[in-house]
Amino acid sequence: MNKEQAAHELNQIHIVYAKQLTQIGNALSSSGEDGVILWLCQQEGDIFAVDIIDHFGLTPGRVANILKKLEEKDYIFRHHNCKDLRKSCIYLTETGSAYARELYRRMNDAHLHIIDEMGEENIQLFLYIIKEIIHKIDNGMDISQLI
Repeated sequence: MNKEQAAHELNQIHIVYAKQLTQIGNALSSSGEDGVILWLCQQEGDIFAVDIIDHFGLTPGRVANILKKLEEKDYIFRHHNCKDLRKSCIYLTETGSAYARELYRRMNDAHLHIIDEMGEENIQLFLYIIKEIIHKIDNGMDISQLI
């Protein structure tokens, strides 16, 4: 298969399987409240809303809504920064940590199911390709033209 044929096939997948691609994207991404909880669980040191904004590429308003919901669920608490009262450090509560561990376990089980369905060799190739694409994006590859 040459590059033109491959591009055509990718176009067809992009157009014909839009719903399935969205499902794959949703299954493989961590976003919203659950994504923030999982990410917070793996962080060390002081975390601020701006860190979440930067990591997930979300708007300040979206992050404020997520943090408000997480606080209402007793998954996080915020401690005001003594140097700048406008900023709050974000910490997971014990309830939030327990939820994150359960969420991670469920996500891991789902990934194990995908591996069982696809086979380890295919998953290794898939992971290699995904990591290469992420590396290229991190180094300036523009994918905004895919839409």
